[in-house]
Amino acid sequence: MGCDVEGAFCKIIDEGSWILLYIDRKRKKVLRVNRGRVFSSDRGSIELGSIIGMSYGVEISTSVGVKARIYRPSITDLIYSIFSRPTQVIYPKDAGYIVLMLDISPGKRVLEIGMGSGVMTAYMANLVKPDGRVYAYEIREDIARAALENLRKIGLDRYVEVKVRDASQGVDESDVDAAFIDMGDPWKVIDVVFKALKPGSQAAFFIPTFEQVSKLYSSLISHEGWGDIRGVELIERPIDLKEGAVRPSTRMIGHTGYIIIARKHLKG
Repeated sequence: MGCDVEGAFCKIIDEGSWILLYIDRKRKKVLRVNRGRVFSSDRGSIELGSIIGMSYGVEISTSVGVKARIYRPSITDLIYSIFSRPTQVIYPKDAGYIVLMLDISPGKRVLEIGMGSGVMTAYMANLVKPDGRVYAYEIREDIARAALENLRKIGLDRYVEVKVRDASQGVDESDVDAAFIDMGDPWKVIDVVFKALKPGSQAAFFIPTFEQVSKLYSSLISHEGWGDIRGVELIERPIDLKEGAVRPSTRMIGHTGYIIIARKHLKG
């Protein structure tokens, strides 16, 4: 079986391996290598079976002589290329900040409320493996099913326990190391998350509007179990890289959502 996210140190391309085929910045594609499969583009075609046994990073030629590189895709490449997206996805700029602020690392136990497409589930599962777990609650069965199928594509489902139910009615876990909440009315689960977290641990909330931020903040303050409350919005502006003409791009990723981080403390 080919290397997936688990095969982080695979050097050789095998049958079933994921690859990032790179011709140029406009022509790059995440593909799964299978004998008999052909990738075609306006720069020629490539018989994918012909690269089995080669090393990642190798340079090859298309059928018309155009050079291409074969890279091992990162988890970000995989998530944003092969995941089906029944809901809006969280961008890397937000996901990276969240997992760093929550201090997610191998062996930790993380509560997630609201799976969406499974983007954050995948990032967190990849960080807590091999001994940690993500406990993911999703109220809609169809969304949970689609997210779990996305996780299966890259071998991360084994680190996630999916529970289809309303988390505002309570969760099974206690003493978790961190929590991530992505739902329209997160104030409904503040006490549930508080009870599930270890004292001193953090929760991150991802929400799209200022009205929700205001209501969430008021709810966190009135609960009296939360401190060190912070809010941030992240903006990403690419750099256009052209020889002799490097400059900031005229287009950027602006508002995607607001992130609220809070720490649990003991009441009284």
